[in-house]
Order: sequence, then structure tokens, then C-alpha cells
Amino acid sequence: MKLISTVFLIFCLLLNMQSNAQQLPPPGTPSVARPTGKNLKKTTQKNEIRSPRLFFNAGIGIANYLGDLVKDNTAFVQSSFSFNAGLHYSIHSHINTRFDLGFHQVQGYDSKSGGAHPGRNLSFKSKIIEFSLAAEFTLMNMNTHRLSPFLFAGIGAFSFNPRAYFGAGGTHGLRELGTEGQGLPGYPGLYSKMAVQFPLGFGLKYKVNDKVMLLGEFNFRFTGTDYLDDVSTFYPNKALLDARNPSTAAFTYRGNGGYPINPILKRGDPDQKDAYYTSQLKLSYKLGADKKEKTDKTKIKLPVKKNGADTDQDGIADAQDKCPEVPGSIENNGCPFPYIEGANLAAVSSDSMTYRLFFDLDRAQILSDAFKTLQGIIGILNADDSLKVNIMGHSDNLGTDAAILQLSAERATIIRDYLLSYNIPADRITTSHYGKTMPLDDTQQWRNRRVEISILKK
Repeated sequence: MKLISTVFLIFCLLLNMQSNAQQLPPPGTPSVARPTGKNLKKTTQKNEIRSPRLFFNAGIGIANYLGDLVKDNTAFVQSSFSFNAGLHYSIHSHINTRFDLGFHQVQGYDSKSGGAHPGRNLSFKSKIIEFSLAAEFTLMNMNTHRLSPFLFAGIGAFSFNPRAYFGAGGTHGLRELGTEGQGLPGYPGLYSKMAVQFPLGFGLKYKVNDKVMLLGEFNFRFTGTDYLDDVSTFYPNKALLDARNPSTAAFTYRGNGGYPINPILKRGDPDQKDAYYTSQLKLSYKLGADKKEKTDKTKIKLPVKKNGADTDQDGIADAQDKCPEVPGSIENNGCPFPYIEGANLAAVSSDSMTYRLFFDLDRAQILSDAFKTLQGIIGILNADDSLKVNIMGHSDNLGTDAAILQLSAERATIIRDYLLSYNIPADRITTSHYGKTMPLDDTQQWRNRRVEISILKK
């Protein structure tokens, strides 16, 4: 079948694409990074983000039919509309399960372009309502790439009801007419308007942001029926048709000339089941918000806090010391400066404490979970005017060097402007930006979208 060959060729081309995809993990995700400064041991944060796994999808496109009324070597002719909605659940970074509901219309005309037998002059239209379950495999990890081919296969069911126009009477249900003698003595009964279908397809995903993806998808359905078009076997005895309903023969054969009288003259091909396929542009939206959960699966381990142990010998037991390896005071929870509860403490030394804030992809906007940390820093600076602050902007490696450097500068600037808006003197603030030159993680780029804010003694 030439259509299947064409589909396979397109899919092979997708497999050979060189993806220039960019890495896109969840925005604002707390992470543990390498501390900066001299003589510092590694610290970590236990809070991580669990990303939701459920996606809502909706699509629109065209539907086509393949059967006895169109030529086998004709693809994408006599198209009609196609709608789809569904839910996808991510089991693994490369594997989804998907549940789809579809509403399509398929049609076939002998007399139109791509028609199989213009002299026979049969036609049909049918609304299709379908549902299916499928497994989907995505070649690239969409947590770390923008673009990836995917393929899927599954099983489902659909309802159909072929109808045809004749004269001025509108459309007529072909199944009830029994155009191939269904229901007559010596002929089979009426065929079912429900059938099984086996979706098989492929497509291309493009990640717009952490919530939204665009998909282009081709979905071919092999079916378990040969009556999607109401055409399958032989021309029945016209006298029997007329005896039951004089209108039936007009829908059984609509060509010029007399009704076919050869009892074995084929009206269709019962050995070849009908099929239909859709081509759609789809939108995928991630449902739910990222949720924080406790985990110990960090690359950098926290120091073990033993009951009664005091690693930094500052008189505060490690179990209560927020900075167990640097001497501090009781009022500062064991740190050299006041400790901001819930903040991402990136590094600490005897004369500095560094906090880290994260940013969305390609954004220099302060995230809501950063304001508590910023207000804490403002409170510390207002309480001790001998302290200053250094703001360092960083970015991932997604984009041109110039754009990356500019983005890191904008991130540092927006933090500086926030501090200035709370009357922190400009001479106590310094900024710098490094683009992608100081990454925390070379494989997970979301860790590098950050600003590091160091509180320092003058």
C-alpha cells in the first residue's frame, strides 16, 4: 500500500533529523550547587520540585478514508475535518500513556478526484466518534530538549454510520437500506456500527515552555470493519432488493446503464478492511503546579549531624546549627549572619553568606518563591549598615552567546533594582554577570538559570 510506504518514509526522515533541541527543565527548581569561596565544604538543599505528569491535549486537522471508493495509491484526497482531545500521562521521560477521544468525518466519492470507479458512482459520508488507549515513545527527553520525534501504537473502538445523498431527499442511512442484501434470505445480517481500531502513528513535538507543547501528528487507524464506506462484497439480487425497498437498488449501484446482473460481480473487496487516518496540529498543556517534596537524592550530600557534635566549635550543636561548618552565633542560628529560613543557602564563610534564586527559561522576572529570600536579605542589610551585597547573574547555554550574556545581566539588574526600591543604598550593591561561563550542572541546564546574592562584610 503506497500510503503506508509514504508514511514509513516520512518517519524514517524524522528519525534521521539532527535535533538542535535545547534543554528545558522545570523553572525555578531549587537545587544544590557547588559553594563558592575559599576553604568551604559542599552543602546541599533537601527541597526539590516534583513536576506533574498529566497533560491535556487538543488537536484539529483533516481526516481521510482508505477503502473501496478511493484508489489505493491516492493519499490525502477527499479530506474532511478532524478534532481530538485527550490526556497523556508521563510514565518515564521517554514513555507516555495516552487516552484519546476523537470526532472526525470521512468521505469517499467514486466520481471525484482519487475515486476508484467513476462509472460505479458510489459515495458516502460518515461521522466517526472514537476512543483509544496507546503507548507513546518520545525519542528525546522533553525535560532537556525542545524538539523531538515521537511514535505511538494502541487499540481503540469507534462508531460510524455511512450515509449518502440521492436526489432531493437529503442523506440516507446506508446500513439500514441493506445495500448488499443484508437481512435478506441467504444474505448476512446488518453489520455493526461499532468496530475496533488500531492507531499507529508518529509526529514531532516542540516545547514552547514548561507548560505548553505544540505537536504535529499523523495517526493511521487500521480497522476491523470493511463497511466504513458501506461497500464490501457483491451486488445483490435486484429483485430481492426491490421487493423489500424499491429505493435500495438506487444506492447499491448509481452508475450509468442498467443494474449489474452478474451475481459474482464484485462491488467491493472483502479481503481488504477499510481504514482512516488523521493529520493534526495539537496543543499539549501540563496540568497542575510543580509540588515540593522532601528527597535525599542529591548529588552533594549534607554533612552528617551527630547529636551533641559541634563541628565548627561555636558552641551550637550541629543538629541545631544552620551553618555547622562555619562558626556563628546563637542568635544567627549558628551562622555568621542572620539565617533566612527556607532560603537556598548556596555558600557560607566566616565573612559571607550566599543565597541563590532561580529563574524561568529565557526570563528575567522574579519568581514568587524568591520574595521571602529577598525580604530576608533586605532585613539583614537594614539591621547592619556595615554589610554590603554582591549580585551575580548567570544563565544556561540555550541561545546565542550575546543573548545569554545579556540575560544574565538583566537577572542581576532586576535583583539590584528590587533592593534599591527598598532604599538599600546603591553604594552598598555591586553586580556582575557571567552568562554561561560558570555552570553548576552541564547536563541539567535549569540549574544554571540563577542569581547568587552574597552578603559580605565591608
